[in-house]
Amino acid sequence: MILFDGCSYTYGDELQGTNSDHDYRVKNRFSHVVAEELGDNYVNLGESGKSNDGILRTTLDYCENHKVDLAIIQFTAFSRFECQKEDKKDYWYITPQGGKEISKIYYQYFENINNSAANYHKNKFLLENYFKSKKIKYFFMKLQRDREIEGFIPSSWYNLVDKTPIMTIRELISSRRHKPENFCKRYVAQPRFQGGHPNKQGHKRIAEYILENL
Repeated sequence: MILFDGCSYTYGDELQGTNSDHDYRVKNRFSHVVAEELGDNYVNLGESGKSNDGILRTTLDYCENHKVDLAIIQFTAFSRFECQKEDKKDYWYITPQGGKEISKIYYQYFENINNSAANYHKNKFLLENYFKSKKIKYFFMKLQRDREIEGFIPSSWYNLVDKTPIMTIRELISSRRHKPENFCKRYVAQPRFQGGHPNKQGHKRIAEYILENL
Protein backbone atom coordinates (compact mmCIF):
# COMPACT_ATOMS: atom_id res chain seq x y z
CA MET A 1 0.00 0.00 0.00
CA ILE A 2 1.30 3.43 -0.99
CA LEU A 3 0.25 6.53 0.93
CA PHE A 4 0.36 9.95 -0.75
CA ASP A 5 -0.19 13.13 1.22
CA GLY A 6 0.24 16.79 0.35
CA CYS A 7 -1.61 19.92 -0.66
CA SER A 8 -3.41 20.83 -3.91
CA TYR A 9 -0.47 19.58 -6.01
CA THR A 10 -0.98 16.06 -4.65
CA TYR A 11 -4.77 16.42 -4.77
CA GLY A 12 -4.57 17.35 -8.47
CA ASP A 13 -6.27 20.73 -8.27
CA GLU A 14 -7.31 22.13 -11.69
CA LEU A 15 -6.40 18.80 -13.32
CA GLN A 16 -9.61 18.12 -15.17
CA GLY A 17 -10.95 17.72 -18.67
CA THR A 18 -14.12 19.56 -17.71
CA ASN A 19 -15.21 21.29 -14.51
CA SER A 20 -16.89 18.09 -13.31
CA ASP A 21 -14.49 15.45 -14.67
CA HIS A 22 -13.45 13.78 -11.41
CA ASP A 23 -12.10 10.63 -13.09
CA TYR A 24 -9.75 12.64 -15.30
CA ARG A 25 -8.18 14.29 -12.26
CA VAL A 26 -7.78 11.05 -10.33
CA LYS A 27 -6.31 9.07 -13.23
CA ASN A 28 -3.82 11.72 -14.33
CA ARG A 29 -2.40 13.03 -11.05
CA PHE A 30 1.07 11.78 -10.18
CA SER A 31 -0.10 9.49 -7.36
CA HIS A 32 -2.10 7.32 -9.78
CA VAL A 33 0.70 7.27 -12.36
CA VAL A 34 3.25 6.14 -9.76
CA ALA A 35 1.00 3.49 -8.19
CA GLU A 36 0.00 2.12 -11.59
CA GLU A 37 3.64 1.80 -12.63
CA LEU A 38 4.51 0.04 -9.36
CA GLY A 39 1.39 -2.15 -9.56
CA ASP A 40 0.31 -1.34 -6.03
CA ASN A 41 -2.81 -0.05 -4.28
CA TYR A 42 -2.69 3.49 -2.97
CA VAL A 43 -4.55 6.19 -1.10
CA ASN A 44 -4.26 9.93 -1.80
CA LEU A 45 -4.86 12.22 1.20
CA GLY A 46 -3.91 15.41 -0.63
CA GLU A 47 -6.20 18.39 -0.10
CA SER A 48 -6.26 21.94 -1.40
CA GLY A 49 -5.04 24.48 1.14
CA LYS A 50 -3.55 21.84 3.42
CA SER A 51 -0.66 22.86 5.67
CA ASN A 52 2.38 20.84 6.69
CA ASP A 53 0.71 20.47 10.10
CA GLY A 54 -2.27 18.90 8.37
CA ILE A 55 -0.08 16.66 6.24
CA LEU A 56 1.70 15.43 9.36
CA ARG A 57 -1.61 14.86 11.19
CA THR A 58 -3.42 12.95 8.45
CA THR A 59 -0.36 10.90 7.54
CA LEU A 60 0.14 9.74 11.13
CA ASP A 61 -3.58 9.05 11.58
CA TYR A 62 -3.65 6.90 8.46
CA CYS A 63 -0.45 4.99 9.23
CA GLU A 64 -1.63 4.23 12.77
CA ASN A 65 -4.76 2.57 11.40
CA HIS A 66 -3.60 1.00 8.13
CA LYS A 67 -0.65 -0.95 6.81
CA VAL A 68 1.54 1.33 4.69
CA ASP A 69 4.61 0.10 2.82
CA LEU A 70 5.62 3.36 1.14
CA ALA A 71 4.77 6.96 1.98
CA ILE A 72 5.24 9.72 -0.62
CA ILE A 73 4.91 13.10 1.05
CA GLN A 74 4.73 16.49 -0.65
CA PHE A 75 5.39 19.28 1.83
CA THR A 76 3.56 22.51 1.07
CA ALA A 77 4.22 26.24 1.62
CA PHE A 78 6.05 26.76 4.92
CA SER A 79 3.81 29.61 6.10
CA ARG A 80 0.57 27.61 6.15
CA PHE A 81 -0.88 26.60 9.48
CA GLU A 82 -3.93 24.91 10.96
CA CYS A 83 -5.85 24.95 14.20
CA GLN A 84 -8.66 22.78 15.45
CA LYS A 85 -12.10 24.31 15.68
CA GLU A 86 -13.73 24.52 19.09
CA ASP A 87 -15.91 21.50 19.94
CA LYS A 88 -15.27 20.01 16.50
CA LYS A 89 -12.89 17.54 14.88
CA ASP A 90 -12.62 19.86 11.89
CA TYR A 91 -9.73 22.27 11.32
CA TRP A 92 -9.19 25.81 10.09
CA TYR A 93 -6.74 25.95 7.19
CA ILE A 94 -4.82 29.18 7.66
CA THR A 95 -3.11 30.47 4.50
CA PRO A 96 -1.81 33.88 3.41
CA GLN A 97 -4.47 33.92 0.68
CA GLY A 98 -7.29 33.00 3.05
CA GLY A 99 -10.02 35.58 3.47
CA LYS A 100 -11.11 34.37 6.90
CA GLU A 101 -10.61 36.71 9.85
CA ILE A 102 -8.53 34.07 11.63
CA SER A 103 -6.04 34.10 8.73
CA LYS A 104 -5.78 37.88 8.77
CA ILE A 105 -5.07 37.88 12.52
CA TYR A 106 -2.49 35.08 12.29
CA TYR A 107 -0.47 36.68 9.50
CA GLN A 108 -0.67 40.14 11.00
CA TYR A 109 0.36 39.26 14.55
CA PHE A 110 1.94 35.79 14.75
CA GLU A 111 3.52 34.47 11.57
CA ASN A 112 7.15 35.21 10.78
CA ILE A 113 9.94 33.54 8.82
CA ASN A 114 11.45 31.87 11.90
CA ASN A 115 8.16 30.29 13.00
CA SER A 116 7.40 29.12 9.47
CA ALA A 117 10.83 27.56 8.99
CA ALA A 118 10.79 25.91 12.43
CA ASN A 119 7.32 24.49 11.81
CA TYR A 120 8.40 22.93 8.50
CA HIS A 121 11.52 21.39 10.04
CA LYS A 122 9.48 20.09 12.99
CA ASN A 123 6.99 18.34 10.71
CA LYS A 124 9.74 16.88 8.53
CA PHE A 125 11.69 15.65 11.56
CA LEU A 126 8.63 13.99 13.11
CA LEU A 127 7.63 12.27 9.88
CA GLU A 128 11.06 10.97 8.94
CA ASN A 129 11.61 9.54 12.42
CA TYR A 130 8.10 8.07 12.58
CA PHE A 131 8.63 6.31 9.26
CA LYS A 132 12.00 4.97 10.39
CA SER A 133 10.50 3.64 13.63
CA LYS A 134 7.69 1.90 11.71
CA LYS A 135 10.05 0.68 8.96
CA ILE A 136 7.98 2.46 6.32
CA LYS A 137 9.89 3.44 3.21
CA TYR A 138 9.38 7.13 2.46
CA PHE A 139 10.02 9.71 -0.23
CA PHE A 140 9.83 13.46 0.34
CA MET A 141 9.26 16.37 -2.03
CA LYS A 142 8.44 19.97 -1.24
CA LEU A 143 6.63 22.83 -2.90
CA GLN A 144 8.59 25.79 -1.58
CA ARG A 145 12.26 26.51 -2.25
CA ASP A 146 14.66 26.87 0.66
CA ARG A 147 15.84 30.24 -0.66
CA GLU A 148 12.37 31.59 0.15
CA ILE A 149 13.21 31.31 3.85
CA GLU A 150 16.79 32.61 3.61
CA GLY A 151 17.80 34.44 6.74
CA PHE A 152 15.75 32.38 9.21
CA ILE A 153 17.28 31.71 12.62
CA PRO A 154 17.87 27.92 12.92
CA SER A 155 15.62 26.28 15.49
CA SER A 156 16.16 23.11 17.53
CA TRP A 157 14.10 21.29 14.89
CA TYR A 158 16.47 22.44 12.15
CA ASN A 159 19.44 21.15 14.15
CA LEU A 160 17.79 17.72 14.44
CA VAL A 161 16.32 17.28 10.95
CA ASP A 162 17.95 15.21 8.20
CA LYS A 163 19.80 17.70 5.97
CA THR A 164 19.68 15.52 2.84
CA PRO A 165 18.31 17.80 0.08
CA ILE A 166 14.85 16.98 -1.26
CA MET A 167 13.45 17.96 -4.63
CA THR A 168 11.35 21.08 -4.96
CA ILE A 169 8.41 20.65 -7.34
CA ARG A 170 8.82 24.18 -8.65
CA GLU A 171 12.42 23.37 -9.57
CA LEU A 172 11.33 20.11 -11.18
CA ILE A 173 8.62 21.48 -13.47
CA SER A 174 9.68 25.16 -13.35
CA SER A 175 6.99 27.86 -13.37
CA ARG A 176 3.97 28.66 -15.51
CA ARG A 177 5.89 31.62 -16.89
CA HIS A 178 8.94 29.62 -18.01
CA LYS A 179 7.38 26.20 -18.72
CA PRO A 180 3.69 26.83 -19.52
CA GLU A 181 3.44 23.39 -21.13
CA ASN A 182 3.62 21.84 -17.63
CA PHE A 183 0.73 23.84 -16.17
CA CYS A 184 -3.03 24.08 -16.43
CA LYS A 185 -4.37 26.88 -18.58
CA ARG A 186 -5.76 29.98 -16.95
CA TYR A 187 -9.44 30.44 -17.73
CA VAL A 188 -10.96 33.90 -18.04
CA ALA A 189 -13.98 32.90 -15.96
CA GLN A 190 -11.80 31.66 -13.11
CA PRO A 191 -10.13 33.69 -10.37
CA ARG A 192 -6.81 35.36 -11.15
CA PHE A 193 -4.72 32.85 -9.21
CA GLN A 194 -5.99 29.89 -11.23
CA GLY A 195 -3.69 28.15 -13.70
CA GLY A 196 -0.84 27.65 -11.24
CA HIS A 197 -1.11 23.88 -10.84
CA PRO A 198 0.50 21.11 -12.93
CA ASN A 199 -1.44 19.73 -15.87
CA LYS A 200 -1.30 16.12 -17.09
CA GLN A 201 2.21 16.60 -18.47
CA GLY A 202 3.39 18.28 -15.27
CA HIS A 203 2.04 15.43 -13.14
CA LYS A 204 3.70 12.91 -15.45
CA ARG A 205 7.05 14.64 -14.96
CA ILE A 206 6.62 14.56 -11.18
CA ALA A 207 5.71 10.86 -11.33
CA GLU A 208 8.75 10.11 -13.49
CA TYR A 209 11.03 11.82 -10.99
CA ILE A 210 9.55 9.83 -8.10
CA LEU A 211 9.93 6.54 -9.95
CA GLU A 212 13.50 7.35 -10.94
CA ASN A 213 14.48 8.05 -7.33
CA LEU A 214 12.60 5.51 -5.23
